[in-house]
Formats: sequence, structure tokens, C-alpha cells
Amino acid sequence: MVTDPTAASETAELPGLTEAERIIVDGVAEYYWQNDGMPHERGRVIGWLIICDPTEQTTAELTARLGTTREAIDRVADQLVPAHVVLRRDLPGTDEYALFMNNESWPNAVLEVFANIPEFDRILRDAQHTLKDEDPERTQRLDRTQHLFGFIAKEVPELLASYAAQEEAAAKPS
Repeated sequence: MVTDPTAASETAELPGLTEAERIIVDGVAEYYWQNDGMPHERGRVIGWLIICDPTEQTTAELTARLGTTREAIDRVADQLVPAHVVLRRDLPGTDEYALFMNNESWPNAVLEVFANIPEFDRILRDAQHTLKDEDPERTQRLDRTQHLFGFIAKEVPELLASYAAQEEAAAKPS
């Protein structure tokens, strides 16, 4: 089992957070470690950006509040700014910048990933057709992967429609 050296979360390491904030930020960090292998110190930056107040945080504020490195913040920015999930505002006359979550982009980015699953399933089905005469041992992983994505691809349209209906209902005035 691989362990993340940035996982330890003692109170002194998160000096600017309340206990409730620590639980949330560490929960997000643990999720990203378990699912993406992202070091906890970078996951904590994402967790904090989801719940912070004020919503815009400078690199100096993030390093002080989270006890993290500028490098970890830069990596999060490098990953999420191009996708517009996190927005960046450079601070004139310094090498500092501020980050804040793009409230619309994160849900839209996730929805786009789900919406593109049928396309990935199509690619896998094409690969199965291309390799149909190959040894079954060679195509076993491909077949298992396509079975999963094929199942998800069938469920995605209903899932997205249900979510859209929920969002529409939530947006209507009471």
C-alpha cells in the first residue's frame, strides 16, 4: 500500500482552519488521494477553495492557512485553471496570484465527463471489432472495460436528464 507523506493532518499543519473545516478539507484531500493519487496537500487546496470565505484566496493566504507549499498550490492551479474550474487573478507587481472556484465550471466539467462516456464506449466497441480475431486472453481487459463503459453509457442519458430536471426545479422560485 502506497502512503502519501503529505497525509498527516495535525492541528498545527492546518493552523487557520476550524475543526469542521479541517474535517471537510481533509475529506476532500483523502477522496482525491484514494481516487486520483493526488497528494493530500494539493487535495486540501481544492477542499479549501470549495468552502473558503472569502471565496478568493491568495497564494500567501493558502500557504498560511493550509500549511502547504507554494508548489502544491501552483500544481493545483496548473491542473484546474486551464479547465476553468478554478480561476486565477494575478496580483500586479508580485509573483503572487489569487485563486477562486468557478461556481459554474466545476459541475459543468463533471457533467461533460459523464456526457462523453458514450463516446469512450464507442471507441472501445470499435477496438473490440478491430481486435475480434485476436486471442481472447489479449482482449479480456478490453472486453471488461467495454462492458463497464457500455453499461454506464446506457445509464448516462437518464442520469443527466434527471439532474437537469432537478436543477430546473431548484431554479424555479417557490
